Amino acid sequence: MKGNIQTRKRTLLAASIAALLATPAFAAQFNEAPDLKALVAEGKLPSVEQRLPSDPLVVTPFEAVGQYGGTLNLVGLWGDNGHRMRILGNNNLFSFNHTYTDVGPSLATGYESNADATEYTIFLRKGMKWSDGSDFSADDIVYYVNDVLGDPNHAGNRPLYFKDYKSAKAEAVDKHTVKISLTEPNGLFIRQLAGVDGSNIAAFNKAYCSQFQPQFNANVEKEAKAEGFSSWREYYEVKCPAHYFTPFYANADRPTMAPWVVETPPSANAPFAEYVRNPYFWQVDTAGNQLPYIDSVKWTFSENKEEMLLRAVAGKTDFQSRHIDNAANRPIIFGNAEKSDYKVMLRPETRMNVLVLGLNQNSKDPVKRELFSNKDFRIALSHAIDRWDISETIFGGAVEPYQAAPLEASPFYSEEFANQYTDFDLDKANKMLDDMGLTNRDKDGFRLMENGERIRIEALSTTLVKPETRDALEMVKKHWGEIGVMLDVRIVDRSLQNSMRFANDYDVIPWYGDGGVGIIDEARWYMPYSPESTFGLGWYNWSANPNSDSAVEPPAAVKKQIELYSQLRKTSDKQKQNALMQEIIDIAQENFFAIGTVNNLPNVVIVNEKLRNVPEGMPESYNLMTPAPMRVGQLWFDNK
Repeated sequence: MKGNIQTRKRTLLAASIAALLATPAFAAQFNEAPDLKALVAEGKLPSVEQRLPSDPLVVTPFEAVGQYGGTLNLVGLWGDNGHRMRILGNNNLFSFNHTYTDVGPSLATGYESNADATEYTIFLRKGMKWSDGSDFSADDIVYYVNDVLGDPNHAGNRPLYFKDYKSAKAEAVDKHTVKISLTEPNGLFIRQLAGVDGSNIAAFNKAYCSQFQPQFNANVEKEAKAEGFSSWREYYEVKCPAHYFTPFYANADRPTMAPWVVETPPSANAPFAEYVRNPYFWQVDTAGNQLPYIDSVKWTFSENKEEMLLRAVAGKTDFQSRHIDNAANRPIIFGNAEKSDYKVMLRPETRMNVLVLGLNQNSKDPVKRELFSNKDFRIALSHAIDRWDISETIFGGAVEPYQAAPLEASPFYSEEFANQYTDFDLDKANKMLDDMGLTNRDKDGFRLMENGERIRIEALSTTLVKPETRDALEMVKKHWGEIGVMLDVRIVDRSLQNSMRFANDYDVIPWYGDGGVGIIDEARWYMPYSPESTFGLGWYNWSANPNSDSAVEPPAAVKKQIELYSQLRKTSDKQKQNALMQEIIDIAQENFFAIGTVNNLPNVVIVNEKLRNVPEGMPESYNLMTPAPMRVGQLWFDNK
């Protein structure tokens, strides 16, 4: 089976471009940045024709072919790898387009798969090079799949599509073709390679990373100890971690496929980090100019998000949404635009909710488990939330009540699902709780559970969430108190929150409404899709391994969802995938696993008035790594 029609078309287009590039007339049109041209003239760098692949990815500019030069200034927090990932990332084998509506070629030009979606043959661009000038080849991908993820004791990041060391094997068919064989069918594999979790498969240079493993270097344990590490594994995770971790962006020796490479690394004591042009970058514009246009990217670090905002509205950033897009910040962002020479653009949100509350239906506490698993209890809590109060108080009435349901932009949108149980009705909520037998109260007016203890729901929150999400949580606390249910908000750091989540030591973990669109890629609130499905983490663990100590056998409806998603993964047919996903969503609507509050405002983006090729309407999404799929290398400054 060939890749989807769009991918096949682009594969043919890439082949046509490769043929054109092979002709002297077109090759003569290749151009490069002046600083690189000077290095070529001095004999310090190969010609641009030698540095580019034979079929480079051709990027069609959103506005115009650009000019070389300048520094893209950003503000940030030194440890924020998510920000770096979104600017330097998306060097995946395949990529979503910037509207999140299709998957197309990137480092790879196309693929073939067998009928049962267990074998994928992926075709790489010929002649691509790592930032150090060495060849990018199928061997690099084979190394990552077989020698990194294939290690049973691998302690680093493991992508969700390769859940254990036996999940896949890779084979180099030739230098530019790799065959990946999966132990289980996965019709979503190419789509997953295009998302945030797909970046690492093309980020591990074998020649560099293998020197930190004992099967390739007999002396590595001794070398690790000499460098102050306790083991070669600890050494490896500093030298060659996944792209989620700071050392990935701080190691100047590690080759990369990114448009800019590290020159000044990020650290806790550094005032800034800077990345300079990769002379071997594999993309060109429609005029044959090698990208990126901009010479360097510089992050100036702030102590906190408040300082970031002040720097941003003073014009110290050229392209910024990260950590400044809070509802309360909008007046100052819009109010300083003219004075600081920036414009404000909007990005549609792919999250469907400001705050979702998924009560832990697998709680260790048997009394709470029974209570949280009662759909009527969740419905009563939903009716007790005054969503218009949240909208008016926090957002000036600009958002609307919304359940944890697909957005209108999604093919799975249902108006009924979006609106169910959102009416504010304290009488109904109280009656439902009374009908459940929760009539006894303590001296403070809080209802008592069957064991005589107060209904106390601990919300395990974190400082990482946006202020409006924390504010909404506090308002829900007030609303639920009016029906005799205590919501006790506890603020912890993200690492402790994660530890308590994996230990199943929580009642509810308040979070954003991920999965408004792109639901096949992010279904955490609709089924036990991932470890982020906090309403049913034990069910997710059961789906991964029924014999796990942390597994909880799910009810029939959830088992049906797990089976449907298993069927979805076994087909590459988009229509079948969507039909199966619709069944999963229907079950989610009927069972009402998680409680939503209000929908989101669009994201605001500060854009320097001189910055060009910034697309309109690009969705804000973690899985999309916004804005990376727009091909950030095409940004340029119009200084005329």
